[in-house]
Amino acid sequence: MAAILKHWREAATLILVSKIKQNAPRICGNGGKTNHDPPKPLYNYKILMLKRSMKSKFMPSLYVFPGGTAENADFSSEWLDIFRVTKDCNESLQAFVKRGGVGPPMFSRQRDPEFQSVPSELAFRICAIRETFEESGVLLVRHKDYFKRHNVGVTVKEQPVTAHVYQLSESEIATWRNKVDKDPGEFITLCKTFDVVPDIWSLSEWSNWLTPVIMGDSPPDTRSGRRYDTAFYLCMLDEAPPALHDEKETVHSQWSTPDTLIREYFKSGGLAPPQVYEVCRLLNFKDAEDLNNFAWKRAEQRVVRYFPVIYFCQDGVSIVYPGNFKKSYTVLDPLF
Repeated sequence: MAAILKHWREAATLILVSKIKQNAPRICGNGGKTNHDPPKPLYNYKILMLKRSMKSKFMPSLYVFPGGTAENADFSSEWLDIFRVTKDCNESLQAFVKRGGVGPPMFSRQRDPEFQSVPSELAFRICAIRETFEESGVLLVRHKDYFKRHNVGVTVKEQPVTAHVYQLSESEIATWRNKVDKDPGEFITLCKTFDVVPDIWSLSEWSNWLTPVIMGDSPPDTRSGRRYDTAFYLCMLDEAPPALHDEKETVHSQWSTPDTLIREYFKSGGLAPPQVYEVCRLLNFKDAEDLNNFAWKRAEQRVVRYFPVIYFCQDGVSIVYPGNFKKSYTVLDPLF
């Protein structure tokens, strides 16, 4: 198998961000704003969150970013034909996914020969796009005609790009989601059928999380044994498309600003720990363009693997992250 190791599976997650369209203020007779204009939001973008089913064996009933485990089909050599739109497209693709040098183990490790033709950096982006479609119905692909009119390879060298959502009818979405859910290889068929290419250029490498080993006197319901080495990507949209949760893995979907998500978390919980950490990182960026530029520039450095350690104590839970240890004492992340 391409992405199954002895102690964990490899996966990909997408932080899908959409700009908020600012409506022009209504003007009253004296030239001023009306008293009915809504307050301007502190953040001019929202993030797509999906609530996992309570029957899920991993993080049940918690809100997460769309994503899931990598499959053999994500590493299929057939993708090389799909991306062979133009000569420049293929060359720029290889350069783009490898920019920044060697990545952490999930990207740089040696795979079986049958899974080596597609770079891991490309396969995990395909995985993130496929899983986002399965869980939310949002299809991040571009028609091949786009590449005949635009040199996307040159564009992404100079500035980040925003993603393109391919419009399908609700019945088409339902049909293809069902097919892809049953057989991940059907995502390749979908791309061939509609003559489209996964929009991997719009995904900026953001972080890498490895599910921690549970330590101490942990409650029995935390010992599922499921662990994942997950690549997190960030993707920017000009406007939010409808998100249709699948009623299987996901039971609710919402677009929310990062400050709203954190306020709700401190009131009632409901966010998985990596999501809390990542949403708090996003609190540093009030403007969508600033966030997109930062993510694009930061991706040149590649990511490091985050491996938190969980301690179950008598009066609560402590989560320790790399860099928290200082001399002989421990500094715990204030978020937890």
